[in-house]
Parts: sequence; structure tokens; C-alpha cells
Amino acid sequence: MTAQHSKSLDTKTVFEPMINGKWIGIGIAYGSYRDNESPHKDSVSSEEDILEDMTLLTTNESVKWNLIRMYAADPASEQVLKTIKKYKLPIKVMQGAWLSSTQTDEENEQQISEVIRLANEYKDIVVSVNLGNEIFVDWSAHKLELSDIPRYLKWVEKVKTATRVPVTLADDYNFWNKPWSQEVANALDYIVLHAYAMWNQQGLENAVPWTESTYHDINVLHPNKQIALGESGWATSSVSSNGDEQLIIGEASEVAQKIFFDAYRQWLKDNRIVSFYFEAFDEKWKGGEDKENGIAEKNWGIFRSDRSSKSVLQDLSA
Repeated sequence: MTAQHSKSLDTKTVFEPMINGKWIGIGIAYGSYRDNESPHKDSVSSEEDILEDMTLLTTNESVKWNLIRMYAADPASEQVLKTIKKYKLPIKVMQGAWLSSTQTDEENEQQISEVIRLANEYKDIVVSVNLGNEIFVDWSAHKLELSDIPRYLKWVEKVKTATRVPVTLADDYNFWNKPWSQEVANALDYIVLHAYAMWNQQGLENAVPWTESTYHDINVLHPNKQIALGESGWATSSVSSNGDEQLIIGEASEVAQKIFFDAYRQWLKDNRIVSFYFEAFDEKWKGGEDKENGIAEKNWGIFRSDRSSKSVLQDLSA
């Protein structure tokens, strides 16, 4: 699909992140947790560590990011926002609220209240609010029921009324391609789409064409909505005996990640698609802290967890 074809769809663009008049729409997913830190431990990374991360993302000689995505309205995210504000860093944020069927109603409501507070208190930094991550796709471990959609729509309306930024939901293409996604999409300012070629049994040679086709299919189903890509990436390691990793047929390596990243990034730039590459740094807590470090969930970063850069950042132009 060419850039001209992509833009020919009747899409209303409402999320165009900018800094000083420059489009910064090619973003990255960010978690601040270092080794031995995790949300399960209620960890809050130090200002020094976060500043190092933000410096790596915005001043790397190969490629820079000025837009990040965070997933929960919690102290860990607020520490990042505080650091960006204190040092006047050139970074904008899509701030998430973590909603889950494994949380109590009070915990979900608290996330809604907190994301409103963060969006307003850090209004010069937060440029969009994302209400939920993979909460309606069938395979989600924290899936809300379809009967929860009316409650969800009330949350959307509450946040839209209380903030001045675009409000969205990030979910897998296997939710957005279902008829019942229409009611949710209609209530949102724009759609955030997850599409992982690697998890969908695609080899490296077909990874970007598959992603492009999936993006186009969802755009056709929701022609009046801007579609942003909230997660797509390529893991640098996998273990076929670990759960769903048997689905991975593409090579999991730094060389393969670079090939995917280069082609994917070029397609995004050519089509001016707002996106969040998954992800900035390897996070060893993911997939279970008791699991071996080679599993895919721990190895999606373009930087290792010790903040050293992987091969993907070699010979790139910003």
C-alpha cells in the first residue's frame, strides 16, 4: 500500500503529536523498570535512571524518539512525567490507564481518576490518554466481558469530558475486526491497533507486508477513524517450549530485529502513521520473573535491560 493509498481512506486525523511544529508521530513503548524492578513490586525507578533512559531515547546518534507510550496511571508513570517536566525534556506521552478484569471495580475506577489527574497536571506533556490495553480481545488474560462495554463507554465519556486530549483504546486487531468493536470505536477519538507479525506465524520476509495488510483491513472496517499502531515489534530471543512461543516461526535475533525495524519504520514514515514500536528496553520481569531470560516476553527491546544498544540501532539515520 502506498502512502497515497493509505491517505485516500476517509479518515479523520485527530492525533498528530508535534514538538515545535515538527511531527513526532513515530514513538516507542516505554517501561522504566530495571532488573529486579516490576509493577508487581510497586517499583518506582529513580529519577537518575529515568533521566538516563530519556536521554538515550532522545539523543541517540542513530535514531531518536520524542514520543513515548506508558501503560498505567501509577506512581511509576508519574515519576517519568515528573522527570520530563523537571528537566524540560523534549518528550510527549500517551498516558495509559490500566484496566483489568483481575482488578476490583474500585481499582479500575482509581485508574480512571488518576489518568484524568495526570493528563491535567502534566498537560504540556500528556498528548493522549489510552484507556485499557488489550482488554477486549478474546485471548487476553485480563479481558473484560462484552457486557462491560456500556461501563467502558461511560469511562470514555468521563475522560473525554474531564481532559482536553484525544482518548483511545489500544487492542489487538482480533478485536478491532469484530462487529462489536464498532460501538467502542465510535465513542473514541481514534483507534490504537496492535499487530504483531511475529506472534501471527509470519516469517521475516512477510512481516511488514502482513502488518500493512492488517492495518489496511482495520482501516477499511473503521473508515472514519484514524488508526495508530500501538504495538508492533520483533523479539531478539525466543524459547519454543515456552507457552505461545511455539507460534513464532520467524527468526528471533538481533539481525532479524534490525531487518524488521528498518522496513517497518520506513513504511511508517512513508505513510505518516502514528505508532509506538514495542519496545524501548528489555524488561526482565515480563513473562514471569522465574522464567529464563531467553523467552520472547523479556526480549522485545531495542536496548538491553542494562541499557546497552542492540544491533538494530547501528547504521540508522534519524
